[in-house]
Amino acid sequence: MTTLPKWNSHHIEDVEVNLLLYALKERYGYDFMGYARASLKRRLLELTSYFDVEHLSQLIPIVLYDETVAQTVINHIFVPTSDFFRNPVVWDYLRTKVLPQLASFPRINVWQAGCGYGQEAYSLVILLHEAGLLKRSRLFSSDINPLFLDKARLGCWSIEHKPQWSDNYLQAGGTGNFTDFFVETESDIRIRSEFKQPIEFIQHNLVVDDVFKEMQLVVCRNVLLYFGNALQEYVVNLLTRSLERGGYLLLGRAEYIVDLSEKHPQLELLDGVLQLYRKRIGTS
Repeated sequence: MTTLPKWNSHHIEDVEVNLLLYALKERYGYDFMGYARASLKRRLLELTSYFDVEHLSQLIPIVLYDETVAQTVINHIFVPTSDFFRNPVVWDYLRTKVLPQLASFPRINVWQAGCGYGQEAYSLVILLHEAGLLKRSRLFSSDINPLFLDKARLGCWSIEHKPQWSDNYLQAGGTGNFTDFFVETESDIRIRSEFKQPIEFIQHNLVVDDVFKEMQLVVCRNVLLYFGNALQEYVVNLLTRSLERGGYLLLGRAEYIVDLSEKHPQLELLDGVLQLYRKRIGTS
């Protein structure tokens, strides 16, 4: 009699991953096929424990017919990691080097992709406000996850993060008091309404949706690192096409370790450490 091998609960098969991703794509329009497999498998493996199933494939019929379960799976694949003025050196560079250049545009359009819970979008608002550019700026902040967008629109976070965020703001060259931008309670901080108005939060899928045209600044930090190489190339092209000539593209510091301008001649590398590029004037 043949003895079947014992199932390894710390392993999932590629065929299971492919079938689950296909179900999410066909049923709900979320395309994770191009995501980096190592990190994706880690998150999906965690879901088997969360739902107490032995095989990932057991989730597939449930995902197809239960939108609540499907949304839980989708939310687990997306892990928003955002703070106010995270990596302060990046924000200081934007403040001192980029915004003075953007000031020459009559209208400043900004697209921040992958908004998470909104801290980065509101950081941009604060930066533009302190530079005196907010009144002629329009910000589009997008994410694929509607729950993240709802949280970002609310603009409310636990007060426990305030000391770190305030320190980030000062290190980023903030010229005022971080708390001036918020209404505080004992448990949370809430962005003031006047700093919500310039932002339009939009559901947008970088994999399947179209570009935002004529942007002067596109910010897409710590999104591409979850994608495979082919999808990274596709999204960089989309972000580049969204820029007006002379506009700036800011990626996450952990994301590309090579000069993107080698593969994307429309882009000029301004700072390889900060992953900041500018779209060349003579390109379309």
